[in-house]
Amino acid sequence: MTSDSLIQPATLELALQTAPHLRWQDKREVEAAGFHPLFCLPLSVEMSDHPICFYTPKGDVGGLAGICREDQDSGVIWMLCTHAIEEFPLLFCKQARQWLDEQTGYHLIHNVADPRNTLHMKLLKHLGFKRLGFQSVGPRRNTFVEFARLQPCVNL
Repeated sequence: MTSDSLIQPATLELALQTAPHLRWQDKREVEAAGFHPLFCLPLSVEMSDHPICFYTPKGDVGGLAGICREDQDSGVIWMLCTHAIEEFPLLFCKQARQWLDEQTGYHLIHNVADPRNTLHMKLLKHLGFKRLGFQSVGPRRNTFVEFARLQPCVNL
């Protein structure tokens, strides 16, 4: 696979195939928020404006991501990964940054993340997200980190 083809549109079928293969840390994060990965990943793909799949150079699914529009100016970003990304962390970070920088239809992108998911925490920092505080999330009221990023303005 060429680097140009490492990011492709995600489909419901791909989400259903990928959900059982999530990293255990990503699965724990979804469950701590009160969801089941087999339902959460397909639902997230369906709710996103343009969900994408990150592939490794070997052609394996590294993860799926998207932004669910919240209102005219903001969206809720999400990402769930397989262990395949761990073989290519720098390439994955570069591709994620490129994709995120192209998301110009939002002024604000935000969500919450489980602070125990250290890969997500490192990636969020690398992508320019700022920690805003902590929230209790899910039925067990787990402590999650709230984060946000203001998108660059686009001159028309």
